[in-house]
Amino acid sequence: MELKIYDKRNRLRTTLVPDSSSTHHEEVGGDDYLSVSLDSQECVTLELNDWTVWEGRKFWCVETYTPKQTGRRKWTYSVKLYGAASLIKQALMLNTEDSPVFSYTATAREHVALVVKNLNRWMGGITDWKVGKVEATGNIVVDYSEGLYGNDALKKIADEAGTEWWIEGMTSLLYTSPSPRDRQKSRMPSSS
Repeated sequence: MELKIYDKRNRLRTTLVPDSSSTHHEEVGGDDYLSVSLDSQECVTLELNDWTVWEGRKFWCVETYTPKQTGRRKWTYSVKLYGAASLIKQALMLNTEDSPVFSYTATAREHVALVVKNLNRWMGGITDWKVGKVEATGNIVVDYSEGLYGNDALKKIADEAGTEWWIEGMTSLLYTSPSPRDRQKSRMPSSS
């Protein structure tokens, strides 16, 4: 299996062939990441917001990564690429002046739209994050003054609305639904 790695402008940076120790780790309400390991004869630095698609979903680099040289023409990669559920834990909720938002009174949909706006801003001004199905509510008050990250903000919104939240792809959802399927650690297919 190959992972094509693209830069933030969607240009192909490199193609990696993970070894058999590479894994996908996903937990309900927890982290979602690819742990990619391989040896290569090529040294390619992965940059912040480089991304790949695995099983139809995007995963991103959240920091610059340079492989370790382990021989004259051999580099070892051991990098994590994070899925949407992990990224929302890293995006701080800010208002339009790039300062932490405080108390906000609005419908649940407007609150979720604020979270989505912050996720798109945090990832370099993209527009990939969307608001999905959101339970209709009257105005609710959410206090963001504690320096909340995206996942904490969605939890507070869901608690105030008396419902649940989750991410499907890059869409934020907030409504009552049957429990999502149980997720667990799974091996990535290997080309060996």
